[in-house]
Amino acid sequence: MACLLFQKLMECAQAIEGGRLDDADSLLVQHECFEIFVKNLQPMFELHSKDDVEANVLAICRQEKEKLIKYFDSLSCLLSLTLELWSSNDRMMIYCCLTVYFIDDGWQLKKKILAFRNLRYNYDIGTVHEFIKSVLAEWRINKNVRFILLDITPSKEHMIGELRSKVSDITIHGHLFCVSSYAQILSLLVQDGLSEIRGLLYKIRECIEYVNGSSLGRQVFQMAIRNGSLQGKEMPFQDVPERWDTTFLMLERSLEFREAFNHLEHFDCDFKVNPSAEEWNKATSICECLKEFHKSTSNFPTDLEGYFLSVRDVYKNLLKWEQSEHVYVCSIANTMKGKFDKYWGEASLALGISVVLNPSFKLELVEYGYQQIYGIDASLHLSKFLVNVTGVYHKYAKDFGDQGSSSSAMVDKSLCPSSDISFEEWQKGKYERNMVHSQQNELDQYLEQPPEKLDKDGDVLAWWQQNAQKFPILGKMARDFLAIPVSTAISKSSEVMKMTSVHEGLVFNMWEGLVGQP
Repeated sequence: MACLLFQKLMECAQAIEGGRLDDADSLLVQHECFEIFVKNLQPMFELHSKDDVEANVLAICRQEKEKLIKYFDSLSCLLSLTLELWSSNDRMMIYCCLTVYFIDDGWQLKKKILAFRNLRYNYDIGTVHEFIKSVLAEWRINKNVRFILLDITPSKEHMIGELRSKVSDITIHGHLFCVSSYAQILSLLVQDGLSEIRGLLYKIRECIEYVNGSSLGRQVFQMAIRNGSLQGKEMPFQDVPERWDTTFLMLERSLEFREAFNHLEHFDCDFKVNPSAEEWNKATSICECLKEFHKSTSNFPTDLEGYFLSVRDVYKNLLKWEQSEHVYVCSIANTMKGKFDKYWGEASLALGISVVLNPSFKLELVEYGYQQIYGIDASLHLSKFLVNVTGVYHKYAKDFGDQGSSSSAMVDKSLCPSSDISFEEWQKGKYERNMVHSQQNELDQYLEQPPEKLDKDGDVLAWWQQNAQKFPILGKMARDFLAIPVSTAISKSSEVMKMTSVHEGLVFNMWEGLVGQP
C-alpha cells in the first residue's frame, strides 16, 4: 500500500509540474492513505477538505476586497483601466480581465486585477459593456476612471467604437480616454491590407498544399528552384489565418518563389490554382506596404520617444501610399488612414499629456513628434494639442479652486478668537489660498522652465512628489495621467492570452479569486 501510494505521489508531483493534474489526481489528497502518510511526516499537520480550503481562500479574498474598496474610496486620484481578453486552451471560452493602475499617496505606481470573468466565445458589445459596468459598480469606482485601454481582437474591431460610446454613458469623472493599444491598431490596419487580396491568399494556400501533397508537383517545383537560383531560400509555409504575421510571411516567401510556381503550372497540367500575373503584381505591391507594418510590430517601441517615431513612420507611409499609381493601394491607404486618424486623435492627447507631465520632456518631445508626423502643418496641430491640454488643465484648476475655496473659507472662519487652529494649519491654508489666485499661470510656469535632465534611471514620480506643492494642480494631473500604462498602451501584443490548464481545472469563483486577488 505504501509503495503504491508513494508511486502515485510521484506521478501526481510530475503531473503538477507538467500542468497535467486531472480530477483523479486532485482527489488523492482526500484519500485516507494520504492522510496517514502526511501524519507520519508531521503529526501536527492538519489536513483540510477541498471545500474548506476553497471557503477559506474565498473568505480571505472577500476580506481583502473590502479593504481595497475602502482604500480606493480614500484615494485622491483617478484610475486607469486595461481590458484584456484571455482564451481557454480549447478556445471555447473567452475570459475578460480588468486591471486598474493608479499612483498612491506615496507616489508609487500600483497595479491590481479587479475582475477576471468568463464570457461566451461569441461575445458581443453588450456582454463586454455589462462586464465593465458591473465591475466599476462592484468596486464603487464609477466616477474615478480617467483612461481605459481596450485590447480587443481584430475580429471584434467594430466593437471598439460602440464600447467607447457605451462606457462614456457611465458616470465617470470628466473626460474619459478610451483607446485601443497601438499594437492592436496596427493589426487592424494590416487586416485591411490582407482583405484586399483575400482571394489571392486562398490561391497561395492551395499552391503550397498542392506542392506538399503531390509527388510530381514537389519534383517539378524542386527542379524549378534549382534552375531559378532559389536554393537556400526558405520555402513558403501554410499560415495560421488568425495570426496576420504568419500570413504576411507566407505571402512574402511565396512571392520569392513566383517563378517556381509559374514553372510548375507550365509542366504540370493538374496544377490549376496558380495566381495570374495580374494577381502576383497586386500581391507584390500590397506586400511592400505590409512589410512596413511587419517591421513596426517586430520592433515595438518601449518608450514614448520610440512611440512617436513609430507613429511618424506609419503616418508618412500612409501619405505616400495615398499617392500610389495603383488604385487598390490608394484605396487601402485611405481606409487605413481613416482608422489611424481616429485612433491617433484620441491616443495623442492622453499619451501627449503624459509626455508633457514628464519633466525631462515637457513639450519638446510632442513638438518634435508633431514636426516629424505633420511636417509644415505641425504648428497647427501643436496649437490644437495645446488648446486641448489647456482645457484639461482648466478642468483640474476649477476642481482645485472649488476645493481650495472651501478650505480657505474654513481657515478664515477659524481665525476668530474662539478658534484653536494651529500655526501649521493656518500656514497651509494661506498657501492654498495663494495658489488658487495664481492657478491660471501654473501650466505656463511649468512649460516655461526648461526640461529637467533626470538621471538615466530618473524617477519621474519622485520628481513630482518633490514638486507637487509647487505645482499642486499639475501634480494632481500627473497622478492621474502618469498612471496610464504607457508601455502596455503602445506595445501590448494583440494576441489573446491563454489560460493554463491548472486554472481551467478550478471552479469559477476559485480561479477568479486567485487570478484577481488584490
